[in-house]
Amino acid sequence: VDIQDKMGEKKVLALAMFIVAYTLAITTFASSQIPSTCNGDNGLLTYCGLYLINNVPNPSRDCCIAAKSVFQRAMSDKTGQGIRDLCNCLRVAGPSLGFHQDKEARLPGACGIKTSFSMELCVHGPLTLNQNKN
Repeated sequence: VDIQDKMGEKKVLALAMFIVAYTLAITTFASSQIPSTCNGDNGLLTYCGLYLINNVPNPSRDCCIAAKSVFQRAMSDKTGQGIRDLCNCLRVAGPSLGFHQDKEARLPGACGIKTSFSMELCVHGPLTLNQNKN
């Protein structure tokens, strides 16, 4: 093996490492990037990022586990504030994180989650004010 082959291998390896690092950097969201309106929704935003930015056709198992937890918590709030908070989170965080609204709307169905509200209205509707002033 001559020196030029080894140099070529090193360049290919360096390029591959750069691509992996870049992919991780753009698809892993730091907690500082997640707005305060998303209190408790970090798992959904983090684990579902690849699906929601349209990099993969289907949500991962971890995404669906996180999404199920977030949706169940939101729907268990009998005042409806949990759903309003989740919808506001998606509307505020989604654009800044590069999420596609159609993917946000399809996420529950893609994960087999039955919702008690319209995800189309949730994602595309107007922002609502937080009703809890605690």
